[in-house]
Amino acid sequence: MRIQRAALLLLLLLFLAGCRNPYLVAQRFDDSYREYNRLVRWQEHENACMSFADPRIADECFARAKAAKGASMADYRVKSMEMDPEKGTATVRVEIDYYVLPSTRLKTLEDVQQWRYEQVDGKERWRIATPIPEFK
Repeated sequence: MRIQRAALLLLLLLFLAGCRNPYLVAQRFDDSYREYNRLVRWQEHENACMSFADPRIADECFARAKAAKGASMADYRVKSMEMDPEKGTATVRVEIDYYVLPSTRLKTLEDVQQWRYEQVDGKERWRIATPIPEFK
């Protein structure tokens, strides 16, 4: 009887360990999107690309990061965030007010970020599937 209980408990623990915990997925997303947006806001575009960009868009992300060197952020607002932990997808809408010197004209753009939760080097983590916005 004791062996059966121990075996049942072990099977239950193995089953739970293999499941994707929606709370953990959501917490990891919250941490990832906040850090990515902090990096973009403070013009650390290359670090944002290096840390979060999906390898399929990394080259474009770095090219845009290089082109954005002259842009200065005036305001950065997260407008909405939708996340589905079961599918491992998320969308974040950000509004950015910026200017490019020598102009003093304030410009506004909307950045729609697409995120995916995927396996990276044996660990699951959130990756952004859209490059940083173009600051023109």
